[in-house]
Amino acid sequence: MSIAPAVCIDNGRRYAQEHATALLFQRNLLPQELPERTAVETAHHYVPSKGPTGVGGDWYDVIPLSGARVGLVVGDVVGHGLHAAVTMGRLRTTVRALAALDLAPDELLSRVDDLVGQARIGSDPKEANGMDPAVGARCLYLVYDAVHGRCAVASAGHLPPVLVAPGGPATPLDIPVGLPLGIGGMPFESAEFEIAESSLLALFTDGLVTGAQHDPDAGVAEL
Repeated sequence: MSIAPAVCIDNGRRYAQEHATALLFQRNLLPQELPERTAVETAHHYVPSKGPTGVGGDWYDVIPLSGARVGLVVGDVVGHGLHAAVTMGRLRTTVRALAALDLAPDELLSRVDDLVGQARIGSDPKEANGMDPAVGARCLYLVYDAVHGRCAVASAGHLPPVLVAPGGPATPLDIPVGLPLGIGGMPFESAEFEIAESSLLALFTDGLVTGAQHDPDAGVAEL
């Protein structure tokens, strides 16, 4: 008598249960609804990855700031499953807390990078080779000032947003892209842009544009 089929069924049930738990956990950690702003209209859409890789660690956020300003965040964590969802929630909470200090985008990412680096140094070497799961995460933070029609943005290894000015083409913002979080050592840079009224600004994670060909440039062009 063979027990292989029973083992396969049990493994399948465990995977389905873990996938459902990670998906529920991630959805609860992501914004349930975005804050309403008089100067900015926001919309969001999240589709979890399918197949054997399971739920990823992508996240986004809209953070009201003082004055007629708003912080826009998008990022993703290396890996999949429950651990990625937990790490995503931790990073999102950290970014929100630092955004409340009215930090410039480059300074905010530097603070997050320092925290991830410190966690890596202090982590248990017996677990994941002493590597904090947030190491290698990518994040983009943008502050939009509706009064002056300008935005400041910095990136930790993340693809730049795409801007569509009224009557103009869709164009990725030309911004300096720093290293992913926790890699260490290099400062982040902020770039500033003027944004015309009624423009559309799209922030996204690489899962939307890499596709089967794994060519982000072609994916961004298609987007």
